[in-house]
Amino acid sequence: AGLTQVAAAILPAGHEVRILDMRLEPDLVLNDTLLEFRPDVVGTTSMTTDCYQALAILAVAKSTLGPECFTLVGGHHPTLSPEDFEDACVDALCIGEGEDTFMELMHCLEANDRAGLSEVQGLRLRQSDGTYRSTPSRPQTRALDDLPIPARHLLKPSYRRSYFFSVASPMASMETSRGCSFDCNFCAIWEFYERKTRYMSAEAICDRLEQMDEEFVFFLDDNFLTNHKRLEQLCDEIERRGIKKYYGTQGRSDFITDHPDTMRRLRDAGFIMVLSGYEGNADDQLEQLRKRNTAEKNRKAAAMMRQLGMISTGIFMARQDFTEQDFDDLYAVINDMGVCIPLVVIKTPLPGTQLWKATKDELLTTDFRFYDLLHSVLPTDLPRATFYKKFTEQADATMPAFYKGLWAAMRKRPSFFVKSLPGALRFIKRVRQYRPIASDPESHLRDEIGVIEEAA
Repeated sequence: AGLTQVAAAILPAGHEVRILDMRLEPDLVLNDTLLEFRPDVVGTTSMTTDCYQALAILAVAKSTLGPECFTLVGGHHPTLSPEDFEDACVDALCIGEGEDTFMELMHCLEANDRAGLSEVQGLRLRQSDGTYRSTPSRPQTRALDDLPIPARHLLKPSYRRSYFFSVASPMASMETSRGCSFDCNFCAIWEFYERKTRYMSAEAICDRLEQMDEEFVFFLDDNFLTNHKRLEQLCDEIERRGIKKYYGTQGRSDFITDHPDTMRRLRDAGFIMVLSGYEGNADDQLEQLRKRNTAEKNRKAAAMMRQLGMISTGIFMARQDFTEQDFDDLYAVINDMGVCIPLVVIKTPLPGTQLWKATKDELLTTDFRFYDLLHSVLPTDLPRATFYKKFTEQADATMPAFYKGLWAAMRKRPSFFVKSLPGALRFIKRVRQYRPIASDPESHLRDEIGVIEEAA
């Protein structure tokens, strides 16, 4: 979604743009495309675990096309940890939102005015001596309704057929807001967006929905469930236009419990799934994360989701101080709550977060391949072999929760499951392919050999 949004900002100027999703392409497709297309500018986006792949893509572009090819990286990790991209293969970093920055950068390059780049807000530029200098930051004031509609036509049909969430496939995605009003210490979204939240109107959302062929849509907002008046307006607009799709999104459990009428309206408008950060199974755990929520609201939200026939997807956090009993207690609470798709992750201090700043001296590695929420980059109280053994028990241990949530949704939303049957078959195939690895504690330990000393 991000790359199609950035691409849409420069298409009116007549630039030719191609998008490659290298998660879905053989490695050599990048080289072949560079040699055939010979672009003047190559850019990529990067989350934390993708930073080395992003650097590799730009290094390939430089080596294939020569120094005259301008290389650019943007996204979450470059904004919050720009020093990780200060490399000879990177000409510039886009800091913060990218649409206007990229448009102005392309204007300078097209005019052969590289000196003018220093006037473009929101860049970090490589100087002739190899050092980097930042231009003034770009204010995040652009109204989301004014952004161009993402250039989704640039995505190959094979890509669009491959995008999914669980059994919903093919699934389109879009964002309808930016920012979050909460300041959890394990998340940097509120810092990325400078503690501000902006919203797209219901009319603009529906304009974009009407241009999507996919029946399944995921709203990528970091916290979609915030402004209940806006959500009521969205339900009104979806109903007025007769848009028939199924939606998934992300939102807090306290909103679900505090706004039951709005949740019923969302359900009736087509919302089938909400991913919530439940994080822990006790109030003291939530307080440590500055979650500003309660375990009781988590339980009530999961129950309400089942009553509505909506699929509850919940993220729970295994902490480094967990005992074996703590793991068992967490899995028991998940089963009691009936969270249909529980995702237990390992507490990870991601760069840019308050948690990172507080635990930086304790880190076992800054190799960002291990910041995938599946490896512990902090010391564990349990021996690591035991910690991973208990961690990888989650799929089997929480199976009662899956069946409890699935049965509730299937009884009340049978049409969704009929529509998602082809996606369900593909999802089962993926589970069979990856579960033997994910459920093997030895695979986690093998990953760490030579990187994290405690793995030896």
